[in-house]
Amino acid sequence: MVGEGPASAAAVAAADAIDPDEALRYARALIAAPSENPGGTEDAAVEVAGGILDELGAATEVVRSEEGRPSLIARIGTGDRPRLAWNGHLDTVPAGDGSTWSTDPFAGSVAEGRLIGRGASDMKGPIAAALAAVAALRRAGRDLAGTLDLHLVADEELAGTHGTRVLRDRGMLDHDAAIVGEPSELEVALAERGGAWITAVASGRAAHGSRPERGVNAIVSMSRFVLRLPEVLPDREHPLVGRPTVNVAIVAGGTAPNVVPDRCEVDIDRRTIPGEDDPDEVLAPFHGLAADLQDAHPGFDVHVSIREWIEAAETGGDTTIAAVARDAVAAERGDAPPFVGFTGITDARFYINDAKIETVILGPGSLNHAHAANESIGIDEMTTGARIYARIFTSYLGAD
Repeated sequence: MVGEGPASAAAVAAADAIDPDEALRYARALIAAPSENPGGTEDAAVEVAGGILDELGAATEVVRSEEGRPSLIARIGTGDRPRLAWNGHLDTVPAGDGSTWSTDPFAGSVAEGRLIGRGASDMKGPIAAALAAVAALRRAGRDLAGTLDLHLVADEELAGTHGTRVLRDRGMLDHDAAIVGEPSELEVALAERGGAWITAVASGRAAHGSRPERGVNAIVSMSRFVLRLPEVLPDREHPLVGRPTVNVAIVAGGTAPNVVPDRCEVDIDRRTIPGEDDPDEVLAPFHGLAADLQDAHPGFDVHVSIREWIEAAETGGDTTIAAVARDAVAAERGDAPPFVGFTGITDARFYINDAKIETVILGPGSLNHAHAANESIGIDEMTTGARIYARIFTSYLGAD
């Protein structure tokens, strides 16, 4: 049914049935249900989303990980194929120090055409756009010929262990196509970076602070290591996601001001690109750097290991869902956008790499506004995202 005239007419009708106030109301309700990760749970957000979907007539189910973390699955349509999954995560990074915000991070304030709050862009705003698209289908009287499954999941911010991975392990990723609604600035992304979360530990020798020459300062050793970290990056570039990156994210060391520290530990975020699929190959330059510094500085002792390995992912631009998504964006924005890459890590890898499902990353909002104080999303962009989703759902699945 994809691309047929009736489906196109249904897509226009569904897009025109989007209610901007409805999308905003959904987003504000989700933001008001804190789901910080780490430090919280998604239960309140599941309750809000579940209530909305129950009102819209969707069949809902809560799937919990062994640790009790909840993901919400909602089905709209006949159950027949084609089957399309839309994935969005309900967890957010912590709000952090409230004094750095201009407003309560869970109030869902509106200023200058933008919705402000933790998760506004990443990714309760995109989830609200998808919910508004489902509401528009119902309002327009359009019944899907295929099946839309919304996967509103837990724990994406910490690698999806308790969310989409659980759906994968329970055989629930059985779809013809998928959309991961991460904030892509409404561009269609076909590739994403992966990551190696690396722990480096510097060992030294403690001594009295007044006699530092009798010790080996682990923080100084780690400083030498950290300042040369750009050297671990390979000279390679992906046409969609660019070059690999490295970032020192967490530092801990020392016990007291008057003690030469004998230990310093850092967590390092090494983002990989498609084609970097060997953890040992990624880690080898770190070992080489440590060996080089050991030769140059007596007492230097740094060991590195990978704590978490997350695969990069890439799918082709010749799939049906990629074509339908780009057509829907073009219909709303006036031009056919080029395919892009997504610099962050998303749950798309579970659909692409593990389930072999053709997948795109597409959502309103921007990573430029995510994970920061005063996180926000443009209300008009969220509305446009809802219109795009309504077009995709009806065009890909067919509608009466």
